[in-house]
Amino acid sequence: MDVSEKLKHEFENFFKLVVTENCPESFPGLKEMVSYHFGWDGSSPIPSKRLRPTFLLLTYASLTGAYQDAFLAASAMEVLHNYTLIHDDIEDQGEERHGHPALWKVYGIPLAINVGDYLSSLSQCLIGNLPSSYTFEIQKKAIQTFQKAALEVIQGQQLDISYEDLNEINISEYLEMIRLKTARLFAGSFSLAAILAGYEEELVDKLESIGEKLGLGFQIQDDYLGIWGQQLITGKSVSTDLLTRKKTYPSLVGLGASNSFRNLWQKTNQFAESDLLEMKKVLEDCGAKRDSLEKALGYFVEAQTMLNGVLATENTFSQALLGLLTTMFSPTLVAFSE
Repeated sequence: MDVSEKLKHEFENFFKLVVTENCPESFPGLKEMVSYHFGWDGSSPIPSKRLRPTFLLLTYASLTGAYQDAFLAASAMEVLHNYTLIHDDIEDQGEERHGHPALWKVYGIPLAINVGDYLSSLSQCLIGNLPSSYTFEIQKKAIQTFQKAALEVIQGQQLDISYEDLNEINISEYLEMIRLKTARLFAGSFSLAAILAGYEEELVDKLESIGEKLGLGFQIQDDYLGIWGQQLITGKSVSTDLLTRKKTYPSLVGLGASNSFRNLWQKTNQFAESDLLEMKKVLEDCGAKRDSLEKALGYFVEAQTMLNGVLATENTFSQALLGLLTTMFSPTLVAFSE
């Protein structure tokens, strides 16, 4: 078992225990629903990547040589992330998550909203109870950073939902939205690691910037996979973005570059399968597919270069972190090699 897998295995055991211990049996269905969402009941064929906590833990270990002290902060970040996923699936009508029906499809919208709210509150409880080995100043700074990330990810979702009712948004507006909605938790994971490790603002800011670039690239890659990915691999509904006319990076490029795509997009009737196939082809012909891949790759390369300049690359944890970044962007890297 390599460093990254060992870390993830240890963290998952801790994470499952700390979350389920905070879901009392006296509240009917709570632990069951939480376990279903996280895949701990065995119903999910595609496990979560746990990217955000793994980023936090590997970065922290790269700076300190160990990672166990940061398990609680990493748990808080992953709980926060999953609260947003539960609500996002409801708001976007996403029917699948990790290869099985989304929580709201199984238990209904009211209960799913409540579980999301519960996880949001739990994440704040976890970050507010960091180990006493951290100084008061470090704990205060970590909590403030976490709270900022928690606020901004919801601000990003506010923009995302608001954009659905607008006829036009530009690429810059879209990038700002995903900077908040997706990249903010990546950035927070990296910066929290430096804060907990006791480093000054300069390194905290650099790592935050690295996380932000990774988040931007990851979301654009996710947009690409939402149109051209394989559902059995991604575990998410494919073509939902086109069916619901969701403004993603490829569609915005297509709307700006192709009248044919714009005409298809503006059809008032429900899309047929033939419409979806034609839209995908038009996006490919106008360069939107290639543009999306190049944008995602650009953010990856920039973040990787910055990380090489910040962390000691001979460190086994740093090597594992860089390897994780490559794996994370493997769909983009593979697509470019084809």
